[in-house]
Amino acid sequence: MDMLMFLIFAICILGFFLPSIRKKYDSSMWRLVYVAPLILAVLISIFIEFNIGYAGMYLAVILMLLVLFTEKTALKKIITAAAAVSVMVSIICIMVLNMGAGVGYTKDFEDAFAVMKQHYVLTEEKAIDWDSLYAKYHPLFEKAETENDGILNYKNWLQFTQEFYDGHVGYQASDQWLGEMADCEIFGNDYGLSLLRLTGGEYVAVNVEGSEKSLSILDYGEDYEYAKDHLSDNAQADRLQLLNAGIHNGTVITSWDGKSIEELQKEVDVYADAFPSKDNEEFYLSVYAAGKGADSVKIGFIDDSGMEKSVTAKKLGAYYPRMISTVKKLDNGVNISNLDMQSVDSDTALLRIYQMAYDTKSYEGADYTEMTEELRQKVLEYRDKGYKRLIIDLRRNGGGSPFMVGAVVQLFAPEGEHLISYSAVINEKTATYERGADGKYVKDKKMSYMGENLWDQGDIILLVNYETVSAGDMMTSLMSEYPNVTIMGFTGSNSSCQAVTSYSIKSGGITFSAVPNLGEDGEMIIDTRADRVRGVPIDHVIPLTGEAITAIFDKGEDYLLDYAANY
Repeated sequence: MDMLMFLIFAICILGFFLPSIRKKYDSSMWRLVYVAPLILAVLISIFIEFNIGYAGMYLAVILMLLVLFTEKTALKKIITAAAAVSVMVSIICIMVLNMGAGVGYTKDFEDAFAVMKQHYVLTEEKAIDWDSLYAKYHPLFEKAETENDGILNYKNWLQFTQEFYDGHVGYQASDQWLGEMADCEIFGNDYGLSLLRLTGGEYVAVNVEGSEKSLSILDYGEDYEYAKDHLSDNAQADRLQLLNAGIHNGTVITSWDGKSIEELQKEVDVYADAFPSKDNEEFYLSVYAAGKGADSVKIGFIDDSGMEKSVTAKKLGAYYPRMISTVKKLDNGVNISNLDMQSVDSDTALLRIYQMAYDTKSYEGADYTEMTEELRQKVLEYRDKGYKRLIIDLRRNGGGSPFMVGAVVQLFAPEGEHLISYSAVINEKTATYERGADGKYVKDKKMSYMGENLWDQGDIILLVNYETVSAGDMMTSLMSEYPNVTIMGFTGSNSSCQAVTSYSIKSGGITFSAVPNLGEDGEMIIDTRADRVRGVPIDHVIPLTGEAITAIFDKGEDYLLDYAANY
């Protein structure tokens, strides 16, 4: 839209100089220049709703058409100059004064809502009340449209999609700049720290500004370039305020502006990602809470001598970069190539899988024979060298193909046939899936694999976290049934595994679960239900201790990998 507006402006400028050009290159085709703004305005009106902010553009269209009815050069220049000014007024109104340009946030919501209501496959399982959701969110999108508030629209979508507690339901803004700005606005202020709740119940400071391995506002580079504009005027002068007061990574935080951290957490109303499982949400909730507050907050803490103290911390900028940095420090897996293997110690080998994708050809089909053979040779090489333990790192595994899951796990499964899942019977007329009299989806085709049991001489440990999602969830679930496998992490995996689809709207796009994956009993596999109890087991929850905080946030070590190797 913006490009079309600028194009109309450029045409008006061309129209101003056209009388002089025609003297050298006389042609009736030049008349099209004065008609072109009308054509572009019609295109804008078709794809974007009418808004008062376009008034100048429409006036320019009329003025350009009037030029066709005069032969006076001076008058033509006056009219086209007025048309150019008129378009510029519209551009200023829309882009600078924020008067709106037919943003269509309400219609976006109505269209996406209708599609999801018809095709979202977990409505019954998650007890989705569509009428209540519509009544709650429709006025919020109307408000965003009335105020032409793109940030409010973005927040509305985050909150709406999180109502489903489904890792496959999400929203992505088409305007990356708007999304980054919204993230900086929505997630609060950076006071120079994040918070985490230890297994023992204490809340501690982590990722503290000024600590050697922590994110620093001085290091905002390509990843956080957008956050530079949100830094406060005195950010650099205030950046060491917490360290100077005695707060470092691992310091126990007792209060926040007179509230307990438990009370503070109740103010968190939106997340960057979905938390289908209650316990996963509880683990990360304190991270989000650390952005709550005004220009400054009074933080109570226990200093190294055991004395309770407080410090008034001024905001340094937007909290979003530190929040995301904290989650990455907790969740990142080993930084090696996908499907690569390496030695951890003399007894332990590591297999890294961060995505269920091998190459474009196999991903678009179901043949992973080449990949399986490659991986088989790697596994056999480490087995034959005498390694007794295998750690499979699935942390931040973003999912991919279920066919690849089968092609990987067949190497480790006990011998014999194993079920991956059943598809569901689809009604071709309605493009929806059939449910039987028992309310369950009707099973269709079976997907299975044959186990080879190549690692029968020792233990297998799967490292997971809440960002282990979709096909990562599926692999975790399948391998949880093997007798020599232990699943561990600070949290369990995401618990979202139905196949996903996307739907484009003007402001961006949504994704949602649209194709069922069924178990032998006809139940949907893996995804949480209305009670939000995780659908994939975790055998050992790794305690979050002071030792873990020091290793991760002070030393930059991979604490979870070391823990698994010594488990």
